[in-house]
This record gives sequence, C-alpha cells and structure tokens, in this order.
Amino acid sequence: MLILGGTSEARSLAAALVADGVPVTSSLAGRVARPRMPEGEVRVGGFGGPDGLAA
Repeated sequence: MLILGGTSEARSLAAALVADGVPVTSSLAGRVARPRMPEGEVRVGGFGGPDGLAA
C-alpha cells in the first residue's frame, strides 16, 4: 500500500495497516527537516515523474 503521507491522518492509517499485516510504504515530500516518521517503509522525495511512480 502506498500512502502519500505527511499528515497525522496518514501516520494513523499507516500504523493501522501495519498492525493488520499490510505492507506499507509512506511517501514524504522531504520539505520538513525532521518529519514524524510513520510505521512501515518510508520514501522521501519524488518518484521521478509518472515513469518512476509506475516502477
């Protein structure tokens, strides 16, 4: 599950999904120096446009 994160709601969703055994990757824009990290995997920065997102 890919979550476009950066909000408290996205962190709550990631935590609930991880608790249910769902693999989660949260994408953060990287505009905050010290973001609150969600549970699961985290990606910071862009995806490289549509081709990068598809990959």
